[in-house]
Amino acid sequence: MPFSKKRSPSGKPGSTPKRQKESEIRQTKRFPLQKIHELMQRKFNGTVKPEASVFLTAILEYLSVEILELSANVARGHNTNNGTIKLALEDTLEAIESDSEIRQLLDKVRKQ
Repeated sequence: MPFSKKRSPSGKPGSTPKRQKESEIRQTKRFPLQKIHELMQRKFNGTVKPEASVFLTAILEYLSVEILELSANVARGHNTNNGTIKLALEDTLEAIESDSEIRQLLDKVRKQ
């Protein structure tokens, strides 16, 4: 049967496996590809290939995740009271300053 119903790890048909739900959640938390493409077209007078928008979107997603992870690590070090993490702007700034590659990249952006 090529198109059988998906089964959960418990074997019940119709229930969604946990992994599938998590991947659906991850897919919804993406940068808006179409919006980025439109912004690039406006900036470069409509001469943007779709692949360029996909590439830029992937870069923005990657850098955002990296900075967020570093910020969370810094916040964990500062907030050790009850297990919850409060991420502050200062944590993000400290994370950027502590990572030489990201700091170097953002220094180049700031100078332009």
